[in-house]
Amino acid sequence: MIGIQIVAILFALWMTYFTFLHYRRHEFGKVEAILWQILWFGLVVVVIFPHSVQFVLNTFKISRTFDLIVIIGIVTLFGVTFRNYVIVKRTERRVEDLVRNDALRGHTDGFTGQGSDASHT
Repeated sequence: MIGIQIVAILFALWMTYFTFLHYRRHEFGKVEAILWQILWFGLVVVVIFPHSVQFVLNTFKISRTFDLIVIIGIVTLFGVTFRNYVIVKRTERRVEDLVRNDALRGHTDGFTGQGSDASHT
């Protein structure tokens, strides 16, 4: 086993632990935790048995297992980045709507026609 394989296995084990912690803190649901655990287990299997994905390598004419992992990682990062962008934009719109509605409600409920400094003069 070469150094990069050991690092990858340690990383997968570390992430398995973090997945379990997030599940225990109720930050992940049961399905999410199971999916993440499957992903980390799959990484360990591919790292220990790189020839187990030979059919995928042959199908897509990829020469090394590491290249496949890098390609999958990059594609996944693009997908996750796009999803995060969409979620952030949706959250920004919701916050803007909440602030606008709150400001309009506060403005009409407590508006006396005088500035805030009027009571101090």
